[in-house]
Amino acid sequence: MNEASLKNLKPWQPGQSGNVNGRPARARLTEAFISDLSATWNRHGARVLEDMAKKDGRSFAHLAAKLIPQDVQLTLQTRLPGNLEPAQWEAMLALLEGIREALPGDQRGPQEITDFVAAAIRSHSAKLIEVDGQDGG
Repeated sequence: MNEASLKNLKPWQPGQSGNVNGRPARARLTEAFISDLSATWNRHGARVLEDMAKKDGRSFAHLAAKLIPQDVQLTLQTRLPGNLEPAQWEAMLALLEGIREALPGDQRGPQEITDFVAAAIRSHSAKLIEVDGQDGG
């Protein structure tokens, strides 16, 4: 390097910026562009999207897909109540229908079915009491 070019170099003073003209031109240009883009979008954005969707749905879908971060993965999994397997769920529905058919027509609501099942379980689990003698004692 030429020694003459080094003569003008001076260290920065504490708190002094190296850019005496403020922000670089690129930052000012970017800020102005974003500002203009935002103003134009506020005036025409929705209409432009509508026109795009009507003219070329594929381009519209492509634009929408570009807005989704690339690292997003989507997993869809069907969940049945109680995390039951499909065969278990079918068995549960068949059992419910069997109970519903066994009850009188006016007692086939959810509460009546619950009461019936609870009573059946209690009577099934009840202990038999054997009585000796005929007088009950």
